[in-house]
Amino acid sequence: MDLIDEYFDYATNACDAPSIYHKAISYWIGSSLLGRFARIITSYAPTGLAPNLWIIIIGPSRITRKTAATALGENIIAKVDKQLLMPASFTPEALYELFNGLQPGAAVAWVKDEMGGFFKMLQKRYMFGLREILSSIYMGRGETRKLRNLTLVIPESIYVTTLGNMPTPPHEYFTEEDFHSGFLNRFILAYAQTREKRIPMLHTDVMLDIKMNSIITEYKRLIQVYQHNAIMPVSATSDAMTMLDEYEINIENEIIRLERENPSSLWKLYLGEAPYLLLKMATIRRLCRDPIAEKILVIEKSDVMKALNDLNMFHQSAKQVVDEVQTGAKSAPVITEEKELNRVYEIIRDAGANGVAKWEILLKLQISRERLKQIILTLFEQERIVVVRTHSSFRGRKPIKFYTTEHRYRAEREGEIIDDVNKLEVLL
Repeated sequence: MDLIDEYFDYATNACDAPSIYHKAISYWIGSSLLGRFARIITSYAPTGLAPNLWIIIIGPSRITRKTAATALGENIIAKVDKQLLMPASFTPEALYELFNGLQPGAAVAWVKDEMGGFFKMLQKRYMFGLREILSSIYMGRGETRKLRNLTLVIPESIYVTTLGNMPTPPHEYFTEEDFHSGFLNRFILAYAQTREKRIPMLHTDVMLDIKMNSIITEYKRLIQVYQHNAIMPVSATSDAMTMLDEYEINIENEIIRLERENPSSLWKLYLGEAPYLLLKMATIRRLCRDPIAEKILVIEKSDVMKALNDLNMFHQSAKQVVDEVQTGAKSAPVITEEKELNRVYEIIRDAGANGVAKWEILLKLQISRERLKQIILTLFEQERIVVVRTHSSFRGRKPIKFYTTEHRYRAEREGEIIDDVNKLEVLL
């Protein structure tokens, strides 16, 4: 047994939440506490794939014990290394403040209760760029991004894990764009609608405290072992490598089949991350057992077999979520908005230093004036465009033109730059 198995055994006896929740959280704990000490060097990630996991547990409120299961896992993190836990609140301002304060290489674990509100926030017009920002954070890529009037500096090589919970039904919170953007495909989705057993509310067991303390002690010991080394590269034994390669080939063949038989399937998009997840989960399995004497972490066949068995279970769960989202009524409008947003930006970008007038965009896209107004306001709040009220007049009014931010110097020569969103809303 490794610490993944030990936590699962402890949690299923301490809390009567569905077992799939406890299994997912067991990987999140290992990923949060130990994954920061290893990097997986692959042909498609030459700088190293971090074994960080992002997990959402989904189920009916007050029935499946989502909060209780989350709290159980969070308690282990807090007792081992409380500094890893980041604030649970999530607003754009809080996100920017947190990440702007991190140093390169920092590690944080984000626990978000009721994550449905966060995904609903992603659907707001001024938040359309946030999925891409969070994807950069997931990958540990350092860059500077803007959203509304805020500037986010993402440090290089930060290590972030995420655990959130969400009520049902999934299509009330997720949209097709969450999958098309690649953002939600990176999450393990643990979905359950009923509990498998019931534990009395005042149930106590002294053995549970002994198991919990043993898990905490072992995690602390492994951290002490690993933190004295440089970040370890990850390799695999030949039989483990064979299993990983065969799985990747099988996934590729399944995606090809879905592309041929059901090209609009969201499931084929979600499956694209499966080989990466298997690698990460096998790496965490290896980290969570006997420490190594070498400077390299070698995944063994047993690590891959256990990880694959668990990943197949997670995929059965995720398939239910994907099917519900694809048939949900809220999917189509959001993806249409995202496409329209990008199309308007492309028209402005293609106009270059000449800029483009509102009537030209309306003529090209054949959308309503009100729809264009909302898109322009979104691009303006994301600081992707510059709006100018020109010097020239037409029928007694000074028309406005749009430029990408790289052509601001040209826009300034054309007339008055509009810097206030309220004034722009009136002009539009």
